[in-house]
Parts: sequence; structure tokens; C-alpha cells
Amino acid sequence: MSDLMAATKVWGDPDDTAFTGWMRRVMVVGMVWLVVGMAVMPSGPSYNPSKAYQYVLALTLWLPAIILTASHPRRVLAFFRLPLMSWSVVLLIWGWISLCWTHAVRPADEVARNLSILLFLFACQWVFGANALRTRRMLVFCSMVMAAVAAAILVHYGLHPPAGGRLVGVGVMANSNLAAAGMAAAMLWLWPWQVERGRWMLAKWLAISVLILFVLLTFTRSAWAGMFAALVALVLCRGGPRAWLYAGLICVLGALGALAGLHVLLERGWSLRPQIFAQSMDLISQHPLLGLGQGSAFQIDAGTEVLDHAHNMFAQLAIELGVPALLLWLGIWLTLGWRAWSHRHLALGQVVLGLWVFATVAVQFDLPHLLDSPRPGWLITWLPLALATMFDRQDAKPASQA
Repeated sequence: MSDLMAATKVWGDPDDTAFTGWMRRVMVVGMVWLVVGMAVMPSGPSYNPSKAYQYVLALTLWLPAIILTASHPRRVLAFFRLPLMSWSVVLLIWGWISLCWTHAVRPADEVARNLSILLFLFACQWVFGANALRTRRMLVFCSMVMAAVAAAILVHYGLHPPAGGRLVGVGVMANSNLAAAGMAAAMLWLWPWQVERGRWMLAKWLAISVLILFVLLTFTRSAWAGMFAALVALVLCRGGPRAWLYAGLICVLGALGALAGLHVLLERGWSLRPQIFAQSMDLISQHPLLGLGQGSAFQIDAGTEVLDHAHNMFAQLAIELGVPALLLWLGIWLTLGWRAWSHRHLALGQVVLGLWVFATVAVQFDLPHLLDSPRPGWLITWLPLALATMFDRQDAKPASQA
């Protein structure tokens, strides 16, 4: 209990000075921009965030995080005492060390990527702190904005169907797999929160419907499977006969949807995933301990295609940083899943659990880069890791009352 009180005092609002409170509000804007900017801003090459997006993010999130770190050094020690944060930092540091033998074209960019992840994890403690209401409002607001963006893209899709038939987003999300991950994350932020009947209830389920439809029309099979598994897990969290009834209903709807879209599911076959995985294992076996180094370029020849990533987050991590780094991340990830399940009675616990289940499925086939610039992959990996640090600081309310 003393640790909980200390954490609440360190990251909570009551002891904020006027300057700290002002900086916190700037960081709230930055956190919203991190999410919304992905969906609306143009991107650079290979779906990298544009410079405009990065500049705004630097001014509203990275710079305030650095300033608050410098002005409140005791927060650094508090950060390392948070669950899983110290191990996450070890992974980021190992990524930096691997730059000593990497063949990355721009090692400085890799340094910046890991630094941005570290600052993001630190900034989340200031933005969310012990304030459940602020966390809920921010996640719901971002979900609603993402739903509005999804609705606009759906309208454009109806008027101008894409040549490939698969729905894509804008900028960083101008790729079916990335867009599916971002919109699925927004749906999972919204699902667990209970709202009063009326306009807000209608708005919530309308937004969820739009986001689910968007994900379905990307025809990203890994996102379909991840979303289905996450929804079943979230329904079962409620407990009781109704939970099993609703889970069964979701399974039936999922089966009917799979049958209706069977030709789409089978059209692309295995998408060369077995060949990609086999070559990934060969690359890992060549450098099992140290890996190739973060950001190292490599090629995977699969059929008639030449790929520069493993299409699997765990394989990609082992190729770049070695098997020890993979085992470290597996430990972090499995512990995060257990903590989310242990706190499934909280609405926030259900948010984290839904994201964890979705990501566990989706990253087996897509979204391979864990250590990267702000991308949709952050929303299903690093964000739930940061949100999970709030479990011990929230009142143990039932999810229906949160």
C-alpha cells in the first residue's frame, strides 16, 4: 500500500505545480496527436511518419517529457520501479548496443527510434498518471476521432473503390495491414467502457460498428483473427451465463462471416508466410546471440518476391537483436498478458487485455517492427505496456462502474 501511495504521489495531479500542470496539458495534446496524426497526416517513404507529424510530436510530447524529466529527477527512479519498465529499458539499451555491429544505413535514426519509445513510455506516466477519468476520456476521444476518419474513408471507398479491392488509410496507415491495426486498436479502446443509455450509447456502438467494418474491408486476415479473438476474450471477461452466450454469438457471426468471405480468405493462399518463416529461421541461426544489429538490412527471397522484413514481430526481433532479446521481450509480453488478465475486472484491464490478445495474433503475420518510429504497431504493443502501469494505482472498481 505504501508503494501505491508513493506512486500516486509521484505521478498524480495533486502535487503538480502550475508549470507541471501546464506541461501535462501540452503532453495530453501530444498524446492525442500521436494517435490522430497517424490517421490524417501524409507519410514519408515506406510509410514513415512525415516530418510535419514528427515536429509537432517533438514539441508537444518529446520536449515536454525531457523537460519534466530534467526538472523532476525522482520521477526517473519511480519510472524504473514500475512493472516491466526496467526490463523494457534493458531491451531498448540492447538495441542501442547492437548498433556497434549493425549494418543499418542510418544508425542515428535507430538511436532516435529507441529514444522516442523511451520518451513515450515516460510521457504516458505523466499523461495518464493515476487519473482514470483522464485516461478514459483520452482513449474514448481518440477512438471517436479515428471512427470519424474511418467513416470518411469508407465513404470515399464507396465512391472510388481501390484498384486492389482492399481498404487503406491515409499517410502512415496507407497500407491495409497498418490501417487495420490502427482502427482495431481504436475499437478496442472503446469497447470496455460502459456509458449511460441514450446518445452516448448510440455514439459508442455506431463508432464501434464503423471501426469493425473498416477492419473487415481491409481484408487483413491477421487483423480479422486478432479482432475476433480479442472480442471473445473481452466478452468472457464479464463472466456469467450471458458472457458465454455472447461469446457463442460472436463465434457464430465470425463463422458466418468467414464462410461468406471464404473466397477472399483463400484467394491469397498462405501469402508466402511458410517460406518467409523458414528463411527467417535461417537468418536467426546464422547470428543467434547478437543478431544482425538493429536496423540491419537483409533480404528474404520468398517465391517471386524479395522482402526486407520477416512479417513476424518475434522473428524480426530475433534477426536484429538475437535470441536473448527475443526471450526478454517474450518475458515482458507474457507478463503483460498475465497482468491484464489479473485486472480484467477493471475497464482499463479489459482495454489492455483486448489489445494484448489482438497484438499476439496480428504480429505473427504482419507489423514486424517493434523498435520503430511511431506507427500503428505502437498502439498495440507499447501503449498497452504503458497503460498496464496504472493497474496498481486505480481503485478496484468493477468494469461496469469504471
